[in-house]
Amino acid sequence: MRSVGLITEYNPFHNGHLYHLQQSRLQGEADIAVAVMSGHFLQRGEPALLDKWLRARMALAAGVDLLVELPLPWACNSAPVFADGAVFSLQQLQVDAFCFGSESGSLPDLQRGADWLRAHSVLIDTESRKLLRQGKTWPQARSIVAEQLAADPSILEALRHPNNILGLEYLRALCERESSMTPLTIKRIGAGYHEESVVNDLASATGIRLRVAKGEAVDVFIPDAVSTILTEALDAGLTVDPKLLYRLLIYALQQDEAGLE
Repeated sequence: MRSVGLITEYNPFHNGHLYHLQQSRLQGEADIAVAVMSGHFLQRGEPALLDKWLRARMALAAGVDLLVELPLPWACNSAPVFADGAVFSLQQLQVDAFCFGSESGSLPDLQRGADWLRAHSVLIDTESRKLLRQGKTWPQARSIVAEQLAADPSILEALRHPNNILGLEYLRALCERESSMTPLTIKRIGAGYHEESVVNDLASATGIRLRVAKGEAVDVFIPDAVSTILTEALDAGLTVDPKLLYRLLIYALQQDEAGLE
């Protein structure tokens, strides 16, 4: 039997994720789909809308065969570390191929970008760290450095999009770990990664979370197989409000400054 790996957050699982799962099976000619998923906290350090157990139930209900957690030190980290941990996890599970979504949809273009990153890794990392100390995010820093160093327009374009950036790091990790897994990519469809807009029944996870926060219906953007799980979680008040947690964090920090317990 052939297996295909997915690297995910499922925050929450939506129609775009179902499309990715289905296309990954097709492209990988796979009998088994294995997902590596972040736990309670995600790459940007924010808590997930639903806990990892509920998100795991959603993924399994939608057709993922095996789901494992990406440990926190890798899940809440920059793109290179996140990607390396995820690729290593799939490698240890001995999957045959792994498939990631990208704005590009072109594996040759992304592979060329990954090769460029590896060839200039020391200089890129050094210059990126300088920008990080100035308050830039990792994607912003990486894009600025690339603008200064790269002459290939396809590389610059790849570094402007979040899924492409992760894809480049997946491919770089694959090469550095000398893995035999076959990389595959599918072009992202529907709303962009951070977009709030809707394209037919496809909304980004960001857009769905914003609608949930406003009390709006999101059933049309969620596969039927997992809709009941999300509905029950919403009705039971099991979603996490990052704004509330932020206020609790500020309160805890103020208490600590005052020397209180």
